[in-house]
Amino acid sequence: MDPGAALDHLTANALAHARDSAGLESLPTEVRLTGVKHRAERVS
Repeated sequence: MDPGAALDHLTANALAHARDSAGLESLPTEVRLTGVKHRAERVS
């Protein structure tokens, strides 16, 4: 599953259900994304 489809599925189903169950118009959220550089690791 590509990331866009996974995010859409999460938003449309799980988060909508949680929001509706809590009786809220929106869920309180905070998202922090950071980029990390790392060296490639060879798997044998």
